[in-house]
Amino acid sequence: MLISEKATISASADKVWNHLQTLQGAEEYLPIVTKSVVNGTRLGTTRTCDIEMGEQKFQIKETLVKLDDSQKELAISIDDGPPPMKGLKIDFSVNGNSESSEIIVSNEFEHTPESEQMIKEVLNMICTGLKKYHEQ
Repeated sequence: MLISEKATISASADKVWNHLQTLQGAEEYLPIVTKSVVNGTRLGTTRTCDIEMGEQKFQIKETLVKLDDSQKELAISIDDGPPPMKGLKIDFSVNGNSESSEIIVSNEFEHTPESEQMIKEVLNMICTGLKKYHEQ
């Protein structure tokens, strides 16, 4: 099942892409991330995020597994973390022009109804957070 969220951002596609593809500063646009550490700069880059979701505190480890600058598309795999996060691949694409952009964040996976709702909320949080971050 494909889960997808999108947001229109009042910032150029190049600006949004240049920020997104570094994987830097997740804690600046994702309120559930309290700290992130990035190792690397291109394909194969890893990121470790400390997460707080309500009473739950945990860490996820991600790897940049797809990076296409010409299409402004990337994908990260969540290599370690609690279910249902572990094993997810999240796809990102940025479209637009010099004045505005659209970001699409998606995941295709077989989810339970509970995990589907949680993943949808996280993808929405990513889109909303990136919109606020780039429009401030």
